[in-house]
Amino acid sequence: MASAPLTLTVAAAVLVGGPPLGLPAGVAVLVAAAAAATLHAAWLLRLAAGAGRRHPDGPGAEGAGAVTPKPLPRGTVFSLAALAAGVFGAGVSAVATPLAGYLAPVAGAALVAGLLKLPGVTVDTPGAIRRALDGVCVALWKFLTLLVLVLEQQGEPGPTVFTTCLLAVVGITVAVVSGVRAPLPRWAAVTAAGGVALLVLGLAVLRLRPAGNGTWLLVAGGLLVLGSVLVWAGACRSVYVDRQPGRPATDGILIGDPLLVAPVLAGAAAVLYALVSRGQIGTPAMAVGTLAVLAVAVRELLEAVALRRYSGRLDAQEATFRTLVAGSSDVIVVLDRDLSVRWQSAAAARQFGLSDQDVVGRPLRQLLHPGDAAAVVLDRTSPQPVRARLQDGFGAWRPVEVSVTDERGNPEVDGVVVHLRDVTAQQDLEHSLQRTQRTDPLTGLANRGTLLAHLEGRTGHLVMIGLDGFAGVNDLHGADVGDAMLVEAAARIRGAIGTGDVAARLNGDEFAVYTEVDKVHAFTLATRLLGDLGEPYRLPGADLQLSAGIGLAPAGGGAEESLRRAGLALRRAKRGGRGKVEWHDAAVEDAYVRRATLEQHLPQAAERGELDLAYHPVYDLVEGHPVGVEALLRWRHPTLGTVPPKETLEVARELGITGEIHDWVLNRACRQLSSWQHEGYRLWMSVNVEIDDLVAEGFAGRLSLTLDSHQIDPPDLVVELSEREIGADLDRAVEPLATVRAVGVRTALDGFGTGATSLAHLRRLPTDVLKVDGALFVSQPAAGGGAAPIMDVVVKLAQRLNVTVVAHGLEVERHLEVVRTAGCRYGQGHYYGTPAPAERIEAALVRQRTW
Repeated sequence: MASAPLTLTVAAAVLVGGPPLGLPAGVAVLVAAAAAATLHAAWLLRLAAGAGRRHPDGPGAEGAGAVTPKPLPRGTVFSLAALAAGVFGAGVSAVATPLAGYLAPVAGAALVAGLLKLPGVTVDTPGAIRRALDGVCVALWKFLTLLVLVLEQQGEPGPTVFTTCLLAVVGITVAVVSGVRAPLPRWAAVTAAGGVALLVLGLAVLRLRPAGNGTWLLVAGGLLVLGSVLVWAGACRSVYVDRQPGRPATDGILIGDPLLVAPVLAGAAAVLYALVSRGQIGTPAMAVGTLAVLAVAVRELLEAVALRRYSGRLDAQEATFRTLVAGSSDVIVVLDRDLSVRWQSAAAARQFGLSDQDVVGRPLRQLLHPGDAAAVVLDRTSPQPVRARLQDGFGAWRPVEVSVTDERGNPEVDGVVVHLRDVTAQQDLEHSLQRTQRTDPLTGLANRGTLLAHLEGRTGHLVMIGLDGFAGVNDLHGADVGDAMLVEAAARIRGAIGTGDVAARLNGDEFAVYTEVDKVHAFTLATRLLGDLGEPYRLPGADLQLSAGIGLAPAGGGAEESLRRAGLALRRAKRGGRGKVEWHDAAVEDAYVRRATLEQHLPQAAERGELDLAYHPVYDLVEGHPVGVEALLRWRHPTLGTVPPKETLEVARELGITGEIHDWVLNRACRQLSSWQHEGYRLWMSVNVEIDDLVAEGFAGRLSLTLDSHQIDPPDLVVELSEREIGADLDRAVEPLATVRAVGVRTALDGFGTGATSLAHLRRLPTDVLKVDGALFVSQPAAGGGAAPIMDVVVKLAQRLNVTVVAHGLEVERHLEVVRTAGCRYGQGHYYGTPAPAERIEAALVRQRTW
């Protein structure tokens, strides 16, 4: 301690400097003791005033730094003040001899009172009183022994000796008992208690020392100096050290305690010895013995009352605990150090049917499933609950959640506490949610995600089923009947497949079956499904019948890929009509992918600049120069290359955008024609239209607007309509063609000779140009008959009807001779060149102009 060197320095200075100043050696010793006591009393008072908390070594410690002052509890302030008063009183008693008889008892009482209230020595005020009674009981029996064996042997002791010895024994014993039985921190309490005992002993030596004996005076001074140092050290330790919360001390009864038994036996033996040797004991001994017996009785009576109160609190706490445990649905099990069941709550019988006879004394691991026992750690606290299976009283395995808390270090429990929670309902709910996530809620079949997971990494075949006409069922009979039909269809699918097959519902009316059988058996399964699903559906309120289309594809290459191939096969089956089964075909898939790509890209093809026109010239067969051109659509796809016009128009027809495509062709062709005419080339331009666009409302108006915007004379534009599109329904085309002619635009019938239009129908059609197909003249017979006479008839009939004839399909010189002989003036074909961009047509026109 830092105070010890300072105290010893002050004491040494007084001892060395006292004699030269005329002080006797004994007086110097007492003055040094008084100075040390005064110094430590001042420090205790400063500590009680809350001057600040420093290093545990106390004020003045080397390296100590001031910290934020903290107010001390009132009990601690009282303890420090009482200790300061006791230490100071002991120091004053050393130098004020006349007052020592009065100051010494007061100082001793203050020291004992301060010690009993010092933090860490006792828990509360009742505890301090019991501790004081403990010390008094032990002290009286010790003093009885001292009185009988020592003091009465020298005669009747005087009042001073009797009182001094009694108070000294009581003070020292109370200090020793308090230090020995202190809870926390014991080393600080023992230090303070030792200091109090030394101070009390020093005061007794001062009172009882022989006159003129310097040795006893030196002993008394040393006890006072060392005692004051220990009291200060113990008080500082008790106040400064942060005590961890722990188990409070329980005093218990003194009967059977070695602290009391040994003094009682010693006192009884001393009284027995005195009675045997002297025949009697003195009156003081009898009084002390009586007080000792009464003190023990009072102490035990108080302890019994305290124990009864404590027992009542324990009973109330136990009742509360049992109420809480009994009402809890969790099962609490306490295991001993061997991890065997020591106690279980009443909920064990209610929740799991486990009685105490079946469980107590058995290792808990014997109740756990062997597959889960390794996952449950019972010898230490588990941070998270663990799922396991517990065998109940009926032999069934119940899912439980196990939480473990190791309390073997806690004396009140001295075991492992296990909480068991029944999670059967929670597990059932989890399984139900998992089933919901894996199955279709309406039909009970697997859903798309489950089928994909099952297909991953597997081979076999995938059967995809699509119901035909299901949308009409919903529209006519309502969603309830539609749902009932889907449930029935799912039941039929489930009944047709094998045990290892997986059936799933993909979306509204599409199902799929995965099977591991070979190709032949997969086709047999598809045929059986087709028949079962085509049987009548006898539903509440409706008897219905549907057909189905089925697509077959080999599984492999990824789940999504397998499903995609089967889907392509199903679409092929539905295109082929009702009740079809189709296998996936790579070529068909390529065609489908191409078609899907075209359908996706065509609507924005014009905006991306992918559409263009090629021009096929029409020549005057007599003069040998072009008189007109036909505009042909070209789609140059960035990845698929040039798309034929026929395919482009088929895609546009399915998408319903043929009107937009024809409008674009019409505007681009008219703009090009306008450009050529401004350059001095007299040409007419023909464009092809669909019959549906021709009969559409507003077609003639759009023609007029286009002609006006490009400043083109109406006769220079020719609208071509294919004979194959007209068919036998001539009436549908007559009025729209007449409307076009009314605008001034000429009309043309393309492909004459390939369709069902007869020569007589030409009189009904308002046609200006007749484009004769090459089939009428390319097969010229050797005898001069055949195609040429037919061509001759067509030309003569057209001349009578004032219709211009254009021979289409001229390939070689012989074709040219045939049509010239028949009287045809105009022709078109590869003989004069293939359809070409506008630049090549312009080059041909320039060359012709230079001739």
